[in-house]
Amino acid sequence: MLPAGLTGPFLLVTCANFFFFLNFASFFLLPLQIRALGGSEATVGTVMGSAGLAGLVVLPLVGMAVDRSDRRRFLAAGAITMTIAALAFLRVDTVGWALYSLRLLQGVSFAMAFTASTALAAELAPAEGRARALGIFGLSTILTNAIAPGVGEEIIHRGGFNALFITAAILSSVSAVMAVRLPPPPSVSLIGTPTAPWRVGRLQWVLAATMTLVGMGFGAVITFIPTFVRTEAFGRVSFFFLSYTAAAILTRLGGAGLSDRLGRRAVILPTLIVLASAIFLLSTIHSVAGLVFTAAIFGLAQGISYPTLHAFLVDLTADEYLGRAQALFNGAFNLGVTGSGFFFGFIAEHYGHRTMFVLASLTPLAAWVLLYFLGGARVPATKPALPSFEPPG
Repeated sequence: MLPAGLTGPFLLVTCANFFFFLNFASFFLLPLQIRALGGSEATVGTVMGSAGLAGLVVLPLVGMAVDRSDRRRFLAAGAITMTIAALAFLRVDTVGWALYSLRLLQGVSFAMAFTASTALAAELAPAEGRARALGIFGLSTILTNAIAPGVGEEIIHRGGFNALFITAAILSSVSAVMAVRLPPPPSVSLIGTPTAPWRVGRLQWVLAATMTLVGMGFGAVITFIPTFVRTEAFGRVSFFFLSYTAAAILTRLGGAGLSDRLGRRAVILPTLIVLASAIFLLSTIHSVAGLVFTAAIFGLAQGISYPTLHAFLVDLTADEYLGRAQALFNGAFNLGVTGSGFFFGFIAEHYGHRTMFVLASLTPLAAWVLLYFLGGARVPATKPALPSFEPPG
């Protein structure tokens, strides 16, 4: 059952985000093509990480622009650009500058679309059930993690990678159409009004650092699971993504709102331990059953921790600065995912996937230490208000 207060616009932006991420998650299978073209595990890491690097560079500007302009336009523009990039992959047949350039373009597209959609969702979510509402919004992302790789593998099997790229382009086009049909959000009326510079508080920085560490662990798994599964002969990559997604969906439907009742830290801290355990378990599995079981634990932890950390940051941010807050949140997470591609790609190449997963499991533990010792400030009962201004003279 949907929480009270979720409106038609909230559901429409959730659907637009869903179709955008169907495109985005289709490229989880790109490591398979990179290896087929002769790339190494280190190459997989640098190619996949280059998209996050581009997103990080533009995120500060995107965050400010999303707050000062119509957020619908950024969502539509990001979806259109992602469509163009997907079609351009039809001409890529070597690991070279074209492949890296398109990943950079995808990173910029992602920064535009996802920052806008998450800002819109946070703005439209009811304050009394924010974590649960954002958890439902997050389902539009999580669902694609099962659908796109699962269907994508079948598309590749029957029609090759070009068929996958064409399908991905069609899906992001649907997202663009939905974005332009969104009604003007309330924040549009604020455009042009004077605002003070957004000051990031200590706890917000702690949450950003926490998200970076969580992103490193998450990125290590998502980036290298496809080649790990193929190397260990565990069958279809979709086995992992289906189990992970099913667990994450059930968790978000039933557990994402726990922090609305119990408090953010009380929920986040245990889930970070579970997340670390799941990543470590990947280093020990030797069967498809073990892969599916570990994926479910990973999905459970990720399904609770991500929307709870998101809601935590939104709690501390005035609505007028949500675009910049989303840029900080997404940028921190993407920094972790990007860094994991470069760092853990080197580890996987020289020491193997299992050693890499052991090291990656330490990142959620580091996040736990950081949040436990530095994240103890009380969250205000109400969101901060926009600073008031008096005309000069």
